[in-house]
Amino acid sequence: MKSATPHLRRAVLLATAALCSSVAGLPHAAGQANLSSAPPAKPAALSDQQRRDAEQAYLDGARLLDRHAIEPALQRFERAAQLDPTHSEYALAATVAREHLVTALVQQASQARLAGHPNESQRLLAQAIALDPQNAIAAQHATTPPPAQQIETPQLDTAIQADPTLAGAVALAPNHSTQSFHIRADVQQTLTQVTAAFGIRAVFDPTVTRQMLRFDLDHTTYAECMPILLDMTHLLAVPLDAQSIFLAPDTPDNRQRLERQLEETIYLPALTNEQRTELGNVVKNIFDLKQSAVQNSTGTLTLRAPANLLPAINYTLADLIDGGSEVLLDVSLYAIDRSRTRETGTSLPQQFGIYNVNSAAQQLVSQNQSLVNQAIASGLIPANASNLTIALALIASGLVQSSLLSTTVGIFGGGLTQSGITASSNPTFTLALNSSETHALDAVQLRVGDHQSGTFRSGTRYPITTSTYTSGTANSSALSGVTINGVSASSLLSQYLGTASSVTVPQIQYEDLGLTFKASPIVQKTDDVTIHLDLKIEALAGTALNNIPVLASRQIVSDMTLHDGQTALLVSSLSKAETAAVNGTPGLGELPGFSSALSDRSAQNTSSQMVMLVTPHIVRHRSHTLASPQILLHIPQTD
Repeated sequence: MKSATPHLRRAVLLATAALCSSVAGLPHAAGQANLSSAPPAKPAALSDQQRRDAEQAYLDGARLLDRHAIEPALQRFERAAQLDPTHSEYALAATVAREHLVTALVQQASQARLAGHPNESQRLLAQAIALDPQNAIAAQHATTPPPAQQIETPQLDTAIQADPTLAGAVALAPNHSTQSFHIRADVQQTLTQVTAAFGIRAVFDPTVTRQMLRFDLDHTTYAECMPILLDMTHLLAVPLDAQSIFLAPDTPDNRQRLERQLEETIYLPALTNEQRTELGNVVKNIFDLKQSAVQNSTGTLTLRAPANLLPAINYTLADLIDGGSEVLLDVSLYAIDRSRTRETGTSLPQQFGIYNVNSAAQQLVSQNQSLVNQAIASGLIPANASNLTIALALIASGLVQSSLLSTTVGIFGGGLTQSGITASSNPTFTLALNSSETHALDAVQLRVGDHQSGTFRSGTRYPITTSTYTSGTANSSALSGVTINGVSASSLLSQYLGTASSVTVPQIQYEDLGLTFKASPIVQKTDDVTIHLDLKIEALAGTALNNIPVLASRQIVSDMTLHDGQTALLVSSLSKAETAAVNGTPGLGELPGFSSALSDRSAQNTSSQMVMLVTPHIVRHRSHTLASPQILLHIPQTD
């Protein structure tokens, strides 16, 4: 165990040194603590038990620090430094742990303040200041000055004892009496008498004139009369100390030269670099600041401004960096498609033909005379048979095919006038019903910030050829004699391009097929939500024009104002189509009682319905309490 102790101590020292580098001023403070005008007193002899206990406490603190248990680690380091003051690394480790604990408390206080718990934030800041009263970060975040604490410091040199803190604004302290004035004198005498009445000494710039002035004011205080008097004389008053002011002409040059500027660093948490830059521009343009800088690396805004402007700047930034409202949009899109087709009845032939049976039989026999001779020779057909008998025998044997037999519906007459009747089709009986119904529900939930825009897409990106252009290939004869790595350029061109004389290049554009929903909500002070909606449904229509698909699109763009949780019907679309067709024999198909039996009727009903419902929910409210003063406007009610 003793052999491993130096290695563990060395590892803890390296970790402590790395942590020290992130805490500004710690190495110098540690070095200054060793400075003294008198030689340090010789420490008392330590026992071996004290050294072992101090080393064990130091190692326990290092283990706790590695597990991010900062407060218990600080207690172990302080215990080690108390048991063995001769080891400076014990005190240095305690200092580093204390600084990290203070930083963690400041971060927790900032989170509590943003969550709306100012008391918890003040408690955490007070705890951080109690741990390290000289910590600049904790002092900056504290809204009230920490209580003064008695800190024993060693006797150092005069230069080291000087406190390098920045001085605050000079506060003028006039008496709180009420005075009345009836003065007729020049400007300097009037101002001298008025300020002297409240215990203030006036010092004038050489450029202040001695113009005569009459000043009458009764029962007034210093805060009431001085702005009036300065406005009458066009002078600027700058405090020199608690009982003195310097008066000069109120000009832009004098204000820039004489007004006291205070420096302030404002922490801007949870903001992007663009948002911090925008806040810096707002402060610079609205308050006309000449010196302000945004530090994105530290997340701060450093500025110099007169003391009377700093509260207004802080009020404005407190309102701007507060998180805005957020809205959850609940959108439901219902689509119902119905299709019904019914076909019933009888379909009779619409065309009839007539032909001479003997002529048709004679033509069939003459066209197949060789088959007829073979059939007679083999005894299949009698030698003295008629042409009609021979034709029927050939058709029945399958040796000859004829459409007359399949389309003939009857034969009438005899002899040379025997005729046959043909029909274009056979009678059909139909009894069919086709019905389809489709229900579709698209439920979209979109969470969007106040004055922000959100987009939801569901579907595919379909490539569509919008146009084509043709480019001619290079003439290989012009490349004769040109070689690339020993190979003829004309042969390479013909190898890759072939024998084609032109190349067709298409222009492709991708379309978003499906549902595209865009929303931009604005939360009103009355908790009403104004929404700008853009809904688009796009799909392929199933047809094409010049090999370019046709798109079916539905789009609605609307602005509406709804209460929190109120549902609105945004759009409702209903389309119906009915078609009917009758196929039958003229005259017979129109007679009562024969229309259903001797005709074929087809009926088709198609309906499509779409309903869109929108419901906004405010899931995060912006604070209605503004840090800056409000101007109340009273509008009288009219009958």
